[in-house]
Amino acid sequence: MRVFSYLGNARPDYRSLMREQIDLLIEGVSIPVNRLVIAEQTHSKLVHQCTAADCGAGLGDHPQIAVADGFITDIPNQYLLIRTADCTPVLIYDPSGKAVAALHSGREGTRKNIAGQAVEQLVESYSCKPQDLLAVIGAGICAEHYEVSPQIYDDFITSLAQMGIEAQSPRYRHLDIQGSIYRQLIHAGLLPGNIHEHEICTFEREDYFSFRRDGTHNRQINLIGIQDE
Repeated sequence: MRVFSYLGNARPDYRSLMREQIDLLIEGVSIPVNRLVIAEQTHSKLVHQCTAADCGAGLGDHPQIAVADGFITDIPNQYLLIRTADCTPVLIYDPSGKAVAALHSGREGTRKNIAGQAVEQLVESYSCKPQDLLAVIGAGICAEHYEVSPQIYDDFITSLAQMGIEAQSPRYRHLDIQGSIYRQLIHAGLLPGNIHEHEICTFEREDYFSFRRDGTHNRQINLIGIQDE
């Protein structure tokens, strides 16, 4: 078993996938569309444990996984898809191929600690060890371009503090989502050297979709799955 992971930019895009519903070719790897799993993404902290019956969810007449903003699976050749445009994708996996997770961690998902929730479920469901897990934090809007209201800022800082996590910010009312996710993963037991941050700001990069910059309804595609070798 090996893990395939992909953090995308504007090509291939989510709307084209929904319109065409054909197999994806990503980095030379063919991803069967009927093996994808897509969630509703409601800014929750719900992490869905996939079954084989979830393959194809969100495509054709197969409904998306309701409410969820993340998945975990140990099923070979099942690919977890997260769509993002300013929110941050997070991919977590056991390097042995034991299990993988894909998360949509925007402001609310981060405030609710979906990353910590996913690590907890990987441990409980698949006997993963946090110190063995690897994580990749993908492209999202950076703190410089993410200014929020005083109420939202205070709620976010307070929520992280209640978890025992100090939220860092370049200045008042600016939220560092990617940095907060990093600290949540450390808090969950991952080793610093096992977490890779892409440090890409979707607002600044024209080759990424950004809702705050353009008001777009298109999204990046982010994938992870366990492949048979």
